Amino acid sequence: AKRSELTGILRRNDDASAIASREAIEIAYGPANPYGRIPEIPTVSAVTLNDLKDWHQRTVVGANLIVGVIGDFNIADMEAKLRAGFSSIPQGTQMPAPKIDFAEPKPGIYFANKDDVDQSNVYMVGLGTEERNPDFYALSVMNEVFSGGFGSRVVQQVRTKLGLAYDVGGSFGAAYDHPGLFAVGLGTKSSSTDAATKATLDEVRKLRTEPPSDAELRKAKDDLLNSFIFNYDSPEKVLGQQITLAVYGYPPDFLERYRAGIERVTAADVSRVALKYVQPEKLAIVVVGNQSEIEPPLNQIGPVTPLDISIPGAPPQPSGMQ
Repeated sequence: AKRSELTGILRRNDDASAIASREAIEIAYGPANPYGRIPEIPTVSAVTLNDLKDWHQRTVVGANLIVGVIGDFNIADMEAKLRAGFSSIPQGTQMPAPKIDFAEPKPGIYFANKDDVDQSNVYMVGLGTEERNPDFYALSVMNEVFSGGFGSRVVQQVRTKLGLAYDVGGSFGAAYDHPGLFAVGLGTKSSSTDAATKATLDEVRKLRTEPPSDAELRKAKDDLLNSFIFNYDSPEKVLGQQITLAVYGYPPDFLERYRAGIERVTAADVSRVALKYVQPEKLAIVVVGNQSEIEPPLNQIGPVTPLDISIPGAPPQPSGMQ
């Protein structure tokens, strides 16, 4: 397992898009935050079998387990079998929710040079929200208007009309127990890095100034509601989601509230949450590309901070290799 993990670390700079995504996540959450932490050769190498055994002893206890079963059975019989099967596991103590501090990333341009590519990968990131946020539904509709498929604003403007990006998209992300990421990503030719980044930022700003039209709002809500059912179109998916809700302390009818929550969203709601949560000037912009081909240079957008993507502890590579 360690050998496999170490191999992945050694190959992690092969793909420019993966570099941009990884660095964006670390910058958004911070290197000391567990959600931004990156495995390294020394930290993976230091793990011992006893470390895993100790972790197992602390965590695999009855107080930390939720068991779900689906199928054709008698409920009382199945419960008795499960209780008997798990009876040897000590009850133990439930692990408390971790106390983690979150802070917005430092705005600016962060650049990693990769001179064996002819395109740039760009990520704009900031902190998002949690799904328990009452504004979750309005933010979901805002996301759909902004980047919900080929008919969305950012795709139509940056990719279709201006032809500046191979792909572009993003969302104001929400997680169950911590802030997700507000992330917008795009891939573009080296020579159009500046123009594509500026055009995408313009679309982010327009979320604050241009309310969705009636057609945009209707399409966004319809698309969300029509696709939602496919997340729970089998008993296995429903059970898995119910267990997830239980793990994170959400009410069991949380999914049932989704349709009503989306249906209630108005254009005014979308404008309100865009003004409240979308802050383009606070975004960190991560660019991975070939510096010699990016013209005009990135410092025309803002101050540039070089990123060190070298791999600590990696063996030296032969001369001439990236």
